[in-house]
Amino acid sequence: MAPDPVAIDLLKYITNHGEAYKNGEQGSREALVQACNALYSELMLPAESALLTQWAQPTHSAVLRLGMDIQLFDALSSDDGSPKTSAVIAERTNPKAEHSLVARMLRHLTAMNTVIEVAQDTYAPTPFARAMTQENFRDTVGFIQDDFQIANLKAPGFFKEKKYQAPKSSVDAPFQYVYDCKGTHLFEYFGQRAPMMGKRFAGMMALWSKDRPKWFDQGYYSVRDRLIDGADPGEPFLVDVGGGSGHDLVQLKEAFGDQIKGDLVLQDRPEIVAIAEKEVHAEIKKMNHDFLTEQPVKGARAYYLHSIIQDWEDETNQQILRALIPAMKRGYSKILINDFVMPDQGAHWMQTSLDWELMVSLGARHRTEAEMRKMIEGANLKVVEIFKHPQSVDSLIEVELAE
Repeated sequence: MAPDPVAIDLLKYITNHGEAYKNGEQGSREALVQACNALYSELMLPAESALLTQWAQPTHSAVLRLGMDIQLFDALSSDDGSPKTSAVIAERTNPKAEHSLVARMLRHLTAMNTVIEVAQDTYAPTPFARAMTQENFRDTVGFIQDDFQIANLKAPGFFKEKKYQAPKSSVDAPFQYVYDCKGTHLFEYFGQRAPMMGKRFAGMMALWSKDRPKWFDQGYYSVRDRLIDGADPGEPFLVDVGGGSGHDLVQLKEAFGDQIKGDLVLQDRPEIVAIAEKEVHAEIKKMNHDFLTEQPVKGARAYYLHSIIQDWEDETNQQILRALIPAMKRGYSKILINDFVMPDQGAHWMQTSLDWELMVSLGARHRTEAEMRKMIEGANLKVVEIFKHPQSVDSLIEVELAE
């Protein structure tokens, strides 16, 4: 078989970025991961790709899910992750699983590079396998496997019924089709019918933010230059609109401490704020608020929307944005939209997979820069600048009142 010229080019690219990675250059790890994935796909034969996606990956997910139920990853990671035979690991599962079942699970996890087989029938955890002992990782696998995957599997029926048109409503998407809850928003469904599903979803979203650059990190958005400088200490500093558990505000406060003089305010639905009251320290103010109604906190330096715009159609997003306008002080207040801006070419799998999941669950989508600008300007606001970080796939959009 003749060498594949695309694969050869990718090998050269990997070699070059390997040197950059050795030198600790920013963004080199991400470039290497993307190039190695591309090389892997390029070298796979079509039949291998079909079997990988339809056999190996679904069964990998199934084994991960079953592993949670029997505490396989806790057993594997015990004794500081020292190598163990399948018999020892099986003995430590809880509830105790049959040795032959555990051995088969470990073989497949090894084949999928989630577990390391250090010798015959002797296994050690990878960093991912160790992480599967953490609650947010378990919530992520649990939400996708138990709650959400059925919506993907049944989506063809939804699209056939809709004559292959994309969802136009957040209350009429494949999720509503599968769970027979047309007219009920995903988040309403969590609160009214499935609180544990909502808990798993929240854990997944916390994982989603893990290990990614924060919008206020160096090289992303200069909070000191663009927000702290010129801020009125007598006015609220930042309002996190729909801010969930409040971790963004906690991390912002930890990063800048006493440099932030004004109040930090967390707003969300009452049931979310009730959780934050227990988990987030008292210096962050908590407030029940429906972001479709007028913003009650006036004159803040910034109103922050993290992963809010992606969840709604344009009309609702414009309502959310317009609700902030009466609270804003011209030439002083900013809206900060921390969300995805889909590139015109070469989108990352994190962007494209989440875009699909948004459609299936919320009838929502990620937007290109042109689409984002059009939506924002349609709410009588203007985009000042769009900030990106080389190690992140999201963006920070700074918005002000239109002239």
